[in-house]
Amino acid sequence: MIRPVGFFSELSPGWGLLESGSIKDAVRPSGEPDEKGIVSYLMNGTGIWSEMSAGPDVLDPAGPLLPGIGSLYTDGEWIWRGDLSYYVATHHISLPVEFVTHIRDANYSPPKVTESRLTEIAMMDLGMDLD
Repeated sequence: MIRPVGFFSELSPGWGLLESGSIKDAVRPSGEPDEKGIVSYLMNGTGIWSEMSAGPDVLDPAGPLLPGIGSLYTDGEWIWRGDLSYYVATHHISLPVEFVTHIRDANYSPPKVTESRLTEIAMMDLGMDLD
């Protein structure tokens, strides 16, 4: 089973994955010392779903329109939304310790995910019918 991260209640679509609570509760005044590496990892995951959708920064209505908010990325173990990297970089959103440790252990470089694993995630975890 894939592990969702950053699917906050204010963000849509949630893909039916377990929510991470309110994004407002995850905002911090500053990020991790290695925040740039964490953001890089999030931006370089394997794309599993791409959407042309755009939406507002839910924490700053005057902020930019965010493209691809419904897009999904994965490293084969974890799955996250396309806008999570923005929220981490801009609002220093806290992520689960286990996920941050996973990123650090991978030296900030997500593995490439095989097509068979992507298909498995799409069908088993996201409920997509690919037949």
